[in-house]
Amino acid sequence: MTGKFHYDLVVVGTGPAASFFLHRALQYLPEKARILVIDRGPYQDHDWHIQNRADARDRHRDTFVNHNLEKDWLYHIGFGGASNCWWGVTPRMLPNDFSTRSLYGIAEDWPFGYQDLEPYYCDAEEIM
Repeated sequence: MTGKFHYDLVVVGTGPAASFFLHRALQYLPEKARILVIDRGPYQDHDWHIQNRADARDRHRDTFVNHNLEKDWLYHIGFGGASNCWWGVTPRMLPNDFSTRSLYGIAEDWPFGYQDLEPYYCDAEEIM
């Protein structure tokens, strides 16, 4: 199918996962690729988020079932998704986390190690 509704890539959502995926996909797609990014929420600029911080949270009970009523989920439906709630932290697992069976006799060792993920951690931190 060709025409105005033909896209080489359609990305659903604008949160961190979709953004990271799109960033990597752009490295492989042709320069003239047609890309459609859609999100169900409205766009609000950064100033709006700062001024309406308390109002930027959708009531979680209206958007999904929460089985732990003691947890007040910070949840935002809008362009940018969870990135609107990001606190600027980029936690990494530690090298020993991948070898807990070998090192401590608990759980199972992962089939790969920290050194295998480290380049991806660096990519994500660079993008952010």
